[in-house]
Amino acid sequence: MRQMESSSLAQTKQHTQEKRVTIRRATTPDAAGMTAFLSALHAENLNTICRRAPPTEDEVRISVEKTAADMRSFYLLAMSGDEIVGLLDLSAGENGHSRHSVRFGVSVGKYWRGRGVARELTESAIREVKLWPHFCRIELECAAHNESAIYLYESLGFVTEGRKRKSMDLGRGPEDMLLMALVW
Repeated sequence: MRQMESSSLAQTKQHTQEKRVTIRRATTPDAAGMTAFLSALHAENLNTICRRAPPTEDEVRISVEKTAADMRSFYLLAMSGDEIVGLLDLSAGENGHSRHSVRFGVSVGKYWRGRGVARELTESAIREVKLWPHFCRIELECAAHNESAIYLYESLGFVTEGRKRKSMDLGRGPEDMLLMALVW
């Protein structure tokens, strides 16, 4: 009996460790991994993200360097060991009328979806931005058919502020995008 309990506990512990990810900011050496991650997403032909070709490693490296130099934007990575399993990119408005808000997007690798990775990335971004002086808004656009993403964002306090009708073609023809925001 004790061996059975021990085995069950070990399985539970292993399952928890397998699900655990570390959230951290991206750095220049992450460019190759980020490129591979984005290329894998592109290869899935998802109907929830833009269909533009994935960036090259040099393009990612330049973007990470520019982001690191800008105190108003960042990339967050969800890591399982050395593997990137999720990515969030966030940038603040540059115009005088939008300098109080940020916009972000998040993607999670195929085998990590539905395991809380997008929630961890988004919560980390919210915590950080709420510490920035003069900021009071985080916004995003989400495909109107992406129910799991909408549920996640609403559970974190985001509210749908509008609908851009037939504004994006993600592979199924023009479709609606929701404008969502968290305001404090």
